[in-house]
Amino acid sequence: MSSIIEGYNYDIFISYRQKDNKGDKWVSEFVDSLKTELESTFKEEISVYFDINPHDGLLETHDVDASLKEKLNCLVLIPIISRTYCDPKSFAWENEFKAFVKQASQVEKSDILTTLDRFRETMLFRLPKTPLS
Repeated sequence: MSSIIEGYNYDIFISYRQKDNKGDKWVSEFVDSLKTELESTFKEEISVYFDINPHDGLLETHDVDASLKEKLNCLVLIPIISRTYCDPKSFAWENEFKAFVKQASQVEKSDILTTLDRFRETMLFRLPKTPLS
């Protein structure tokens, strides 16, 4: 699935530690609720990258490669903050959150405004046009 905005691979990337989803699976429940809300709010389908299978995805010991960079090419990153998420040894912190911030900081302001205009067009309701300061 691709993003509703050309040039992005996903609309939303869910960044979390796999261990935080053990037991009661609260992260999965959050993502399911988010997807339900997105489906009821947007005209078009919003793509969400959520790596639920620890054997197929980005493990804490997984080497960062082009695959991760492609997945991080998204409009929005939602970090699921926990007691251990921000640990400098955390894969999610170092290779997802910090990498996304670095990647996003390299985007030109004019590109952000263009993306916001395209995003506004896809919404069920219209957001007022307000310039970024």
